[in-house]
Amino acid sequence: MATMIDIDDFLPQVLLYAPNCSDVVAYRFIREAAREFCERTRAWRESDEMTVTTPDCEAVSTISDAEIILIQRAELDGTAITPRTVAWLDENEPDWETTNDTGTARYITQTTPNTVSVVPKQSGRLTMRLVLKPSVSAITLPKFLLDQWGTEIGKGAAGRILLIGTDDTGANPPFGERLLAEFDASLGNEAIVAAKGQQGARLRTKGSYL
Repeated sequence: MATMIDIDDFLPQVLLYAPNCSDVVAYRFIREAAREFCERTRAWRESDEMTVTTPDCEAVSTISDAEIILIQRAELDGTAITPRTVAWLDENEPDWETTNDTGTARYITQTTPNTVSVVPKQSGRLTMRLVLKPSVSAITLPKFLLDQWGTEIGKGAAGRILLIGTDDTGANPPFGERLLAEFDASLGNEAIVAAKGQQGARLRTKGSYL
């Protein structure tokens, strides 16, 4: 499981470029930059384990301050089940959401934020490998984001702040655009690094990243 740290720890990375920014404003844009970074690079990956029970056969991720981007792999009682989108299930299993029939689960899907369902319905012990991003109200973030990409996330947050301006900082669109361009340029390279770090990774019940 990734070590989580307070969002305060990211403030120096933002204040370097927007020194007069209030903490409340900085928190908002740190979250936004961290969310975009994780969406684009898919760097935050964890394994999660929980019990699926009848009748709904749904489960909620146990990982705090996070939202599920993607279910990479899943097993129910040790048997692999295939991640599918709701759209795919609607087209190929049209009654999946309304039927109460139970059976041997073949698929898993994300129904609402951080909630997953197995199809057909089956109870058991569910293990998943997930791609995550910080939630919109996160007060903690993974420590590895600060250790490895704190500068990039700081530029992404400060760039947004300076682009629109605040009562504390004022606007500096040219500098903001430059910071955002540097943030955006870093995302492609880091996505490749993160992907290489996951090649051949096995499904584990303890969280892991990179």
